[in-house]
Amino acid sequence: MEGIMKLFKKALVLSTVAAMIFGLSAITASAETKPTLTIDGTPLTIAADLGAPFIDAANRTQAPIRAVSEGLGAQIAWDQATQTATINGSIKVTVGSSQISTAYGTITMDTTAVNKDGRIYVPIRYVANALGYDIEGKNENGAITANVIKKVDLTISAAASLKEALDEAKALYNAEKPNATLTISYGGSGALQQQIEQGAPVDLFISAAQSNMNALKEKGLLADSTIKNMLQNKLVLIVPADSKANLTSITDVTKADVKKLALGEPTTVPAGKYATQVYTYYNLIDSLKEKIVYAKDVREVLTWVESGNADAGLVYSTDAKVGGDKIKIVATAAEGSHDPIMYPAAVIKASKHAVAAQDFLNFLTTDTAKAIFVKYGFSVM
Repeated sequence: MEGIMKLFKKALVLSTVAAMIFGLSAITASAETKPTLTIDGTPLTIAADLGAPFIDAANRTQAPIRAVSEGLGAQIAWDQATQTATINGSIKVTVGSSQISTAYGTITMDTTAVNKDGRIYVPIRYVANALGYDIEGKNENGAITANVIKKVDLTISAAASLKEALDEAKALYNAEKPNATLTISYGGSGALQQQIEQGAPVDLFISAAQSNMNALKEKGLLADSTIKNMLQNKLVLIVPADSKANLTSITDVTKADVKKLALGEPTTVPAGKYATQVYTYYNLIDSLKEKIVYAKDVREVLTWVESGNADAGLVYSTDAKVGGDKIKIVATAAEGSHDPIMYPAAVIKASKHAVAAQDFLNFLTTDTAKAIFVKYGFSVM
């Protein structure tokens, strides 16, 4: 749409890898310009006694901190002695400081919060970002509008083994941010990687292997400062609950009782890659070729074993937990027999909703989200 420009040109710099916020181009305005604030296009009503938004010397939109915070559904506390406002218990803004402290890192601004006429004003762009919201600016014939975007559609690609835990975390996040619509596509990490390489509109990627994340990083497709290792897992051998096969170790799949051994496709499914490493480690991969049947993702391996279509299979311990009483675990792969099983996550560089994607990723590192992952058998990092 003509006239729509980004508010600030300079990218924000975060002191920790846990937070990354993109800047927007500044809208040129005079100090006398009185910007209008909107939230998802609806004007924000600001009581006269709270003050009025203005453009500061750095050409940034300053707004009354209480009006902005409460307008975004946040709680605010003010410490007169330190001249510090605390938003939602963890976001701290101090008058005269160019930094905003958050639970996930420090946001460095190119301006500061100010005390004007006894009222506290903050750069709305940075405070909105700290709360997990992006902002866009519009200049129509000199009339400036700063619009905070709460309604956002996020697309997330995640390893199939994360489904139950991530669905539960998503529900809790939506309880806090009901205007965020999260669409999660689950599958083999390799297949998801390929989709991103081919230009799929993905905002956040959570892989079950470092190799898939590294491949995207090498191609310059990730916002590198957002990459973080989140979780760990284990690889286990499972059989149907009613199996009579006498299996007690990972290598017992060579026995005649096992006619079909289900593994993930090693080129696209990390669990399959790890399984192949295990049987290569024990020099068994060649002798097992006639038994192996490959699945499109680790959940398909689980389904085949549950139904008896495979006599045994290698899955993550978290998948085995999902299988419940339909399967039983007979052995766990030795850690030295395969690469460490880690789940890295990162915001995609081409994301149009990088701030919201980072906000959800930050949420996944909170104690609340970590408890969910632990419940489903993951180890948190």
